Amino acid sequence: MKRLLAVVVVALALPASALAWGGSYPSGDSNGTFVQIQVSDTYPVDQTLPQGWATYLGSLVHGPELAQLTLDLIPLSSVQSLCGLGALACYDPLRQEIFASPEDQLDAPPAKEIVTHEYGHHIANNRNDAPWPALDYGTKRWSSYENICAKAAGGTASPGDEGVNYFQNSGEAFAESYRVLNLQKLGLPSSGWDIVDPSFFPDANALTLLEEDVTAPWTGPTASKLHGSFGTGVVRTFSVKTQLDGSLTARLVSPTTSKMRLALYNEGTLVLRGTTIRYQICGERTLMLKVERISGRGAFTVNLSKP
Repeated sequence: MKRLLAVVVVALALPASALAWGGSYPSGDSNGTFVQIQVSDTYPVDQTLPQGWATYLGSLVHGPELAQLTLDLIPLSSVQSLCGLGALACYDPLRQEIFASPEDQLDAPPAKEIVTHEYGHHIANNRNDAPWPALDYGTKRWSSYENICAKAAGGTASPGDEGVNYFQNSGEAFAESYRVLNLQKLGLPSSGWDIVDPSFFPDANALTLLEEDVTAPWTGPTASKLHGSFGTGVVRTFSVKTQLDGSLTARLVSPTTSKMRLALYNEGTLVLRGTTIRYQICGERTLMLKVERISGRGAFTVNLSKP
């Protein structure tokens, strides 16, 4: 289920004549979404084949990204020519295209499970997990809950690794978690969990957050203001909740007649000081922000931006 990364490979390996029929089919979802499905000329023309796949895709937990997808139904031999020896399917993020066989294979998960996994990559490709690529780290709430940033720093996750560390690939773990979510919601049995490390297997909270990432995507940081003043004392302290990983920025606005600065602490350890602080949240769920008065008095504002 590795992703196909080089669009030029598609152009060279899959001539237009190999996809002889198909078109745009209604998914049956509540938004009236149509999905593009192309079928290899090795299969006889039978509109129930692509229509059945369009209806299945419409039954998955999804958002408007479904309308951007193209599903290419091709024989397994063509899949492996495109995606690599032993591959059962792959996803091209540049063309937003899934290549898969419509047929169940011996000793392999059902074809619909395989395509569901690949659609997970399509979800991630259309979501924002700044400053990281969601395709490699997973979507914002899921990746934060699963501590992908901290795991990557500790060597137990390998975002985007399609090679020797594929078993720790967090992008694949996200796609597998998406597969599990949909099988549970559709009441279907799972074929197991053997593509990535068992430590990535999602609990109920992970699945809930993943579903939120699909249906109500994170769109960017939120801004807020902290207010305070100095008459006496030299420090004002704020507890900052950081439920999501990503970029935090704090900018101090204080009277021109005073001298003040910010100090950011993680578990009692000073990490940054200055009038503007930029910090990458990576697993921390509470930070301590202090405003320190060096001289002068008066009111201050801290402009805060966090994921």
